[in-house]
Amino acid sequence: MSGRILIVERIATARILSRTGLSAAGYDCSGCADLNQALTVLKRGGFDLAVIDLGEHPEAVLAFCRALREIPATAGLPVIVPGRFPDAAARLAMLQAGADEVIERPFGEALLQARIRNLLRARDTEVESLMRDHTHRALGFAEAPAAFQPAQPIALVSPRRGAALDHLARDLPGPVTVLSPRHLPSDPGPGPDLFVLDGTGLLGQGQPPEALFRLVADLRSRSATRLAAQMVLLPDETPEAALLLDLGADDIVPGRAGKAEIQHRARRLLRRKAQADQLRDTLRNGMRAAVTDELTGLWNRRYAMPHLARLAQAAQSGHRTLAVMVLDIDHFKTINDGFGHPAGDRILSQVAARLRDGLRPADLIARIGGEEFLVAMPDTTIDQARAAAERLRRMIETRPFELPPRAGAPAEACRVTISVGVALGPMAQPPQDAAEALLQRADTALYGAKAGGRNQVAVCQTAA
Repeated sequence: MSGRILIVERIATARILSRTGLSAAGYDCSGCADLNQALTVLKRGGFDLAVIDLGEHPEAVLAFCRALREIPATAGLPVIVPGRFPDAAARLAMLQAGADEVIERPFGEALLQARIRNLLRARDTEVESLMRDHTHRALGFAEAPAAFQPAQPIALVSPRRGAALDHLARDLPGPVTVLSPRHLPSDPGPGPDLFVLDGTGLLGQGQPPEALFRLVADLRSRSATRLAAQMVLLPDETPEAALLLDLGADDIVPGRAGKAEIQHRARRLLRRKAQADQLRDTLRNGMRAAVTDELTGLWNRRYAMPHLARLAQAAQSGHRTLAVMVLDIDHFKTINDGFGHPAGDRILSQVAARLRDGLRPADLIARIGGEEFLVAMPDTTIDQARAAAERLRRMIETRPFELPPRAGAPAEACRVTISVGVALGPMAQPPQDAAEALLQRADTALYGAKAGGRNQVAVCQTAA
């Protein structure tokens, strides 16, 4: 996972060490020694996360975090504050001021990088939610008024019993159900919005860390629990914390955190879960019918073009790349003429399914013409886009497509190929014009692939 990170650290050697470690992990890092300079730099935009060292002036960092949250350009910027916090109240004050995470020094590089990955994933979900909301509004669809938010259920997974368990349950906001680690929900119906995993209790009873790893992964793999938020309580920010975050835990709470911090973190996770649920509901509600292709279930051109413009705008503002593909089924008229239009519809539906399975969740895929598809891949280089296009082409070519049975005839199958045109942007134009120009360049590359014999990928070499 790439991203631009600003490191704010007064001591030059510490700043250089932090930059070196994060750069080696694939991040584009810049450094500042002064909070005022950092605020000026962050206001310009282009950063994905900031690491602000607590240093010797915690009040200045508190004020800095509050200032970030009051500026529209930085209000959603993820912020990590490493340092030595004297007590639980100091940790909580920093979180309430706007820090997304606090890390006690000394800490391992693996933990910092895991925290960064975790925050960037959460940020991507929020950005995607806002972007899709803006696209829906641009299409003339207004969100329904916010309904009363019922209490969100919490499941406390703990091996403890008695007063210790009751005390832990009282530290959590909302209705709490206590579960044994051996009896997790399997019913696909509505379940808890937040799982609080008592890692302190598990490890305190002699369970190996692997038991906690399996618990986190198990909850992420079950259909009944995979969408719920997860918070893990640990005796300290142990080496296992980094792996737990990468396995799917949304937050790790060390033993030095007080009751108020646990509640703060739990409420934050519940808010994120509610936002994610709202996004999924938006995608499932009635407006989806107006912006999706009925045959394939993909987005249609009406949705794709304004969303492509928003992707271009996001790429321009973040100084990132945006790859666009136009894919066309080869000799599709021959399929319709030879096997009938029901067969053609079946082919379109199966091609769409294979393309969708071969892309990332953040990628845009739409059917924009009879047998023509659009794919937009944010934050993708031209080499990565070419490789992705080749992978999609092979997914279509290598496995025959099933055809609907015809009266008195055995089941049939046919081979299908696609041609792909690829272009890279965004263009230095207004977002809507940039999206149209990028699509045109990919379309030009597609014609080149067709002219070159079909069943191939062509890349537009014209400078963006």
